[in-house]
Amino acid sequence: MKKILLLSAFLLTSLLNAQTETPVEVPTIAVKVPLGETVHIGDISITFREVLEDSRCPKDVNCIWAGRIRLQIGVAVDQKTAFLKELLLGATKPGEVEVTEIYSTNTSVLEAVAVQPYPASEDNGDRAYVLLVSEKMH
Repeated sequence: MKKILLLSAFLLTSLLNAQTETPVEVPTIAVKVPLGETVHIGDISITFREVLEDSRCPKDVNCIWAGRIRLQIGVAVDQKTAFLKELLLGATKPGEVEVTEIYSTNTSVLEAVAVQPYPASEDNGDRAYVLLVSEKMH
């Protein structure tokens, strides 16, 4: 009887320890920056200035190339240092790289997550573009 209890306790302990912990993914919180507007994130000001290219494949169409979106933003740090930056989200051509980083410090990175709305086949091209920006801590 003692052997059965000991074996049962060992099996139960083994089963409990065998369960693996699934890491919880932290959701990305994005700040919306509408086209033509400026948003402040801490000491950084981001102005969504212009959509340079939007060749993204409409969501309800099968395309050979997924497409991409290129845009120009203005970035100001502490209302002093200001510069223009071109972002590229999506497919790249040979020699290009996707550019999503807006600004980085020793502790965090501001990054472009997406541009909405995503095109659809019945879309007439008039879009109220919004850049989604997230802050990731190092």
